[in-house]
Amino acid sequence: MSHLFASTGAVSAASAALLAAALVGASPPAANAAPPIVATTGGKLQGVPSKGVLSFLGIHYGADTGGMNRFLPPAPPPSWDGVKVADRMGDRCPQPPVNMPPEMASVLSFSDLPTSENCLVLNVWTPAVADKAKRPVMVWLHGGGFFLGSGGDKYYEGSNLSRGQNVVVVTLNHRLNAFGYLQLGPEAGPEYADSNLAGMLDIVAALKWVKANIAQFGGDPDNVTIFGQSGGGSKVSTLLAMPAAQGLFHKAIIESGAAVRVGTVAAATATRDKLFAELGLRPGDVASLRALPTDTLMRAGARAGLLAYMPAVDGETLPTNPFDPVGSPLSAQVPIMVGSTKDEATNVVLSDPTWQTMTEADLLKRVGGMVGPQEAANTIALYRAQAPNDRPMHLYTSIMTDFMFTSSSITLAERKYAQQAAPVYMYKINWNSPVLGGKLRSPHAVELPFIFDNVDVSAGLVGAGPGQDAMAHLMSATFAAFARTGNPSIPGAPAWPAYTPRKRETFIYDVHPSVVTDPSSQLRTYWAARAAQPQDGESPIKGVMDGKKFDTPPAPGHSR
Repeated sequence: MSHLFASTGAVSAASAALLAAALVGASPPAANAAPPIVATTGGKLQGVPSKGVLSFLGIHYGADTGGMNRFLPPAPPPSWDGVKVADRMGDRCPQPPVNMPPEMASVLSFSDLPTSENCLVLNVWTPAVADKAKRPVMVWLHGGGFFLGSGGDKYYEGSNLSRGQNVVVVTLNHRLNAFGYLQLGPEAGPEYADSNLAGMLDIVAALKWVKANIAQFGGDPDNVTIFGQSGGGSKVSTLLAMPAAQGLFHKAIIESGAAVRVGTVAAATATRDKLFAELGLRPGDVASLRALPTDTLMRAGARAGLLAYMPAVDGETLPTNPFDPVGSPLSAQVPIMVGSTKDEATNVVLSDPTWQTMTEADLLKRVGGMVGPQEAANTIALYRAQAPNDRPMHLYTSIMTDFMFTSSSITLAERKYAQQAAPVYMYKINWNSPVLGGKLRSPHAVELPFIFDNVDVSAGLVGAGPGQDAMAHLMSATFAAFARTGNPSIPGAPAWPAYTPRKRETFIYDVHPSVVTDPSSQLRTYWAARAAQPQDGESPIKGVMDGKKFDTPPAPGHSR
């Protein structure tokens, strides 16, 4: 295989030494021996030491979303007397466990914390709480589409990023799938008008909590960056177009999830109708739907598929698409970082047992599903000219990556630039993971251990060694630099210019980081030309994701 990760030892060690100078606040204040206590709007919290910083875990920013609160916008959490010890993460929001095949399970992992509807919680990591510092605040929105995931996954543990870059890190949980994005429609009554956006309004509530409280944790409420990967990137994109979120954050990073547009009310209503029919309910019967046990609704909702749930443009709470046909004016002044990995789709199709045995005929058929049967051969020929030694499996994932991820990131950057109000910075991750013999190359989510500097718990995804440590230094430092100043350039790495349609400046994360003008220009122009034409293909991710297996708990009284 031509793209195997190799020869990183000496180079990466040198890179790590070079980049060490770029770490801002590399020696943050040590945690006090006495347990720190912080006063919040809800009550006093006691944190705990965590890898040289302080952590405050499982903080409720919203009330229980079960019972009468199901499908409604988030309500404030109850306050408390005395001091609450914040030493453990809260519940994940309801979601089905994912039944991953062995290879995929060795690469990716999800939190196994309990689930419940009392899940509106967030976690804070900070170098210190009593020094009145104004550190940049980085609020993480987890991946998993709008369907699953949590802020408690091991990749997102914030201690190392907080300590190494002298920033305050926040991760959070919000409602997902049918609990957070079910369009109940006018039949349900005006109080449920935002049921399709409940999960996004949860995030807004968390950002309001950050604005009101983060100064007590050593953070600057006037310097908040939202960042997220995959579905988290789509959530960041959506917040950029929500009036309720305006002013609650000041910079945005969108990783492998550029949502130029989101869902429609018509599609969301169709999902609702299928769910109600399966449950034997009629639209408007919210009382019966609300009375269902959590697991029953979770199981029924999961059968709709991972991509059935997403925010829909309603003209009010979400007035427009984030960047279609133009960027939302609500976020014109917000600087943005946006990018993707070189081989996003390898992780997407890793659970497909036929991927690695694809024939030329298989390739032609699958690519035809994306670009139409008449165009498939031309598309394959274009990609084969770029990588003549690639087997069908990798030609397919290269095409799928650009079709699903790269093109939307470029479109978002172009439309952000067109606003002429705040800069946009483009990146591409070309670093190849050595795991599974290198066949994943630079897969979806490969950056997570590097941004959070958590290589030590992520060997299954990225391996371990000096090369991985150097990438962690580079990525955590550049992301934190953007959060600090709105410019991701750091000493010891190539200067990172803002993106322009004339040069299409793109920072390349790799063993030797670089800035490239218009990378893969022939492929970019191909997809741009197709975007301007009527299309007869469809996204391949629907078939892949609809084929995912979710473990749904058995009905009461039955065993597996």
